[in-house]
Parts: sequence; C-alpha cells; structure tokens
Amino acid sequence: MSADTTPNTTPETQAAPEKVYVKIPKAGPGQGYHAPKNYQQPLLDSLSKIIIVLLCASIPLATGLIFGMILGFSATSRTQFLWLWIPMIILIESIAILVAIGIGREALGTAGVRH
Repeated sequence: MSADTTPNTTPETQAAPEKVYVKIPKAGPGQGYHAPKNYQQPLLDSLSKIIIVLLCASIPLATGLIFGMILGFSATSRTQFLWLWIPMIILIESIAILVAIGIGREALGTAGVRH
C-alpha cells in the first residue's frame, strides 16, 4: 500500500520570484543636479509691468466705453431708462475697478500678506 502523497505543483506556483535589490551609485563630484541661473532682465521686467498695468486699466475703461456707447447711441436709454442705467453703471464700474486692482496685484506679485 504505497500512495504517492507529493502534491502536484505547476511551474507557476512552484517558485516565487526572488526580490533583487540593485544599488544605484551616488553621483560623484560635478555630477549632481544644478538648477539653471535666473538672470535679471530689468528692461523685460519693466516692459511686462507696464503691459500688466495697461491691461488692468483697460478692464474698467472697456466697461465704461460699453456703457457710454449704450447711452450715446440709444435715445430711449438716455430719456426713459436713466434711472436704471446710473445705478448699474456705478455698480459694474466699481466691480471692474476692484477686479482690475486685484488682478494687477496678483500679476505684479504684490498680493498677499505683508509683514
């Protein structure tokens, strides 16, 4: 009475792959990462600040121009709906001025907490 008690194993479950650790060599002298230099460009910085200020100034000017065109070319708006246009102009222009100031501060890098 002999019975074969060895389990039937397949090649997939027979041996688990071994973990292999590969040592990565450290960088030697002169081989480390160096960030590129940031050179100052005063002319380009001044030009970008001027463009930012002009773009931010154009926000309330554009809304004012739109309201001026509406009131200038529509006699009905001037005569019958002026009670509606005046508060709307004040409200939207004040919002446009505050948005222009906020965008300008963000773009120029002066926004945030000051110590």
